Amino acid sequence: MSDFLPQEIIHRILLHLPVKSLIRSTLVCKSWKSLIKCPDFIESHLSTTIVSNDEKDSHLLLLSASSEDGHTRHQHHSLRWDSPEFGAHSMLPTPVIYLENKPVSDLGVVGTCNGLVCLEIDRTGTGSDPMPVLIWNPSIRRVVMVPKPPLCSISTDDNRYTTLGFGYAAHSNDYKILRVVTDVTTNVDYDSIDEIFGVVNFADDDRLITTFVQVYSLASGSWKSLSDSVVPLDLKGGGNEDFVFVNDTLHKLEARFNEDEDEGEYYNDEDMVIRTFNLSTEEFGEMMGPEALEQGRCSIARYGDSLAFGDHYDNGLRDRGCDIWVMRQYGVAESWTKLFKIYVDPARIHGFKRCGDVVLEKKISFGQSRLTSYNPNKKQYSDLGTVGHSYYFMDSFIESLVLLDHCNAISYQVAGA
Repeated sequence: MSDFLPQEIIHRILLHLPVKSLIRSTLVCKSWKSLIKCPDFIESHLSTTIVSNDEKDSHLLLLSASSEDGHTRHQHHSLRWDSPEFGAHSMLPTPVIYLENKPVSDLGVVGTCNGLVCLEIDRTGTGSDPMPVLIWNPSIRRVVMVPKPPLCSISTDDNRYTTLGFGYAAHSNDYKILRVVTDVTTNVDYDSIDEIFGVVNFADDDRLITTFVQVYSLASGSWKSLSDSVVPLDLKGGGNEDFVFVNDTLHKLEARFNEDEDEGEYYNDEDMVIRTFNLSTEEFGEMMGPEALEQGRCSIARYGDSLAFGDHYDNGLRDRGCDIWVMRQYGVAESWTKLFKIYVDPARIHGFKRCGDVVLEKKISFGQSRLTSYNPNKKQYSDLGTVGHSYYFMDSFIESLVLLDHCNAISYQVAGA
């Protein structure tokens, strides 16, 4: 084909091929391999795929779950069609890494963007030693091992609570990981401390609570610590809420830190705020949720290019459920609009499909849950045929070539292969 078609036509044809076909095409000749691994081609192919998927309405969702077999934990990652039917597309074999010459495949999802998935080994959020983190492209089976961040703590205890967020900074064409760590040190000897790292949330004779923030850049391959002056006083690591990535920005629902003469300093679960971190500017901010909420049991999720807010309530067996609000115009608090009410037993909002259906996770037993879909127009629930695992992550996914040109990306082995 290279002998009969102009290079421009070949380039245009390759741009419209799926990822698997392009990987095979790198074996055709050196010129094709060089073209397909070119950063400009990888970026153009991603843009072309996004437009093509919109035209064909062929979108995918990454669905992740965990299960336990005795003392062994397993991760399950699959792709589903983002459609009312929620049909299965493919399984994604978990990459295997080696720590101290032992294979590790218990890798939970932190977040996903542009075909990349951020994985970490320990999803409990506690522990004194930073756990290994990977950036994974399952479509081309390549992975980058993220270096361990510098230790920024005085504590020798295991009372450390960590939250990670992952997303894309369009301004610098870079993928970044946000790491928020809250350290609880007991029996503090202040006279022996030369320097306190991070923002001091609370301090007395018995406890010192500090929070520090680090950012990893895939482009530079390194971590950096943010200045204490830009870290909010009531920011904290850990908790049950994960970061939600929308519009270059990570979002997390948090309780405000209050000072009260009678109660002292404490986190107020009745005063919630959506904490934001812009990956391009690396600045923190905040958004207000809808007004007139009961608060206490709230959650946020990505809704298209904006945010959805779930206000959970439980007033007895006959009156329990969740009010769903959507921010119609991203960043405008006045645009919060109540869409519908779900009358179900308390269930976690797992995410939203493009058609507007909300996906709910309901616990069946310890370590097992079921996903159901609710259509607000028909007011009908549908069983998605997902049972037997504990589901914890769902977000949109697009197959891409990102990492194909990365110098530190390596091919990996597949669990069980």
